[in-house]
Amino acid sequence: MHFAHRLVAVLLALCAGAVAAEDRFGFYGLSPAAAGQTVKEAEKALGAPLVAPAAQKGRSCQVRTSSAQPGVQYVVDKGVITRIDTRDKRWSTVRGVRVGDSEALVRQVYGKRLNVSPHPYFERGHRLSVVSADRKYALVMESDDAVRIITMRGGRLPMVEAL
Repeated sequence: MHFAHRLVAVLLALCAGAVAAEDRFGFYGLSPAAAGQTVKEAEKALGAPLVAPAAQKGRSCQVRTSSAQPGVQYVVDKGVITRIDTRDKRWSTVRGVRVGDSEALVRQVYGKRLNVSPHPYFERGHRLSVVSADRKYALVMESDDAVRIITMRGGRLPMVEAL
C-alpha cells in the first residue's frame, strides 16, 4: 500500500507540473547538474543548454541559466560549474527545505550539522550552511529579517560561500 500512495503522489506531482524528484539542492548544487561538471556535462545532464547573457560572452566567469531549471543560476568559471543558486520556491533541498521556509525549519531539519552565522545585509537574518564530509562542498541558505529563507545554493568551497 505504501508504494501505491507514493505512486499516486508522484503522478499527481507530474500532472501538476512539479519538478522531478531528483531535482533537489544538495552540496553539489541542483541535480542533475552539479558543481565540478563542465558546461558540456551539465548540458547533457539537463538536456538543455546553459545560456550566458550576451554581455558575459567570452568572460572566464559567467552566470548562466537553463530552460530545464527555471529560476536557477549556474556560476561557471573557466568552463566548469562552481555553484548553483536559486531564489525560486519551486526547488527544494534534499531534505525538503524551500525558499520561503522558516529558519526554524532549517534548524530543525539540519540540526547539529548546520553552521549559522550573521547575515551581513540583514539585522535578523543568517547564513546557514551544511558542509560535505570531505569539506570541499556546501549547501548554503540565507535568511532575511523575517527569518525566512530567501536563497539557497550548493557548490564548491569557498565559491559557494560568497554572497
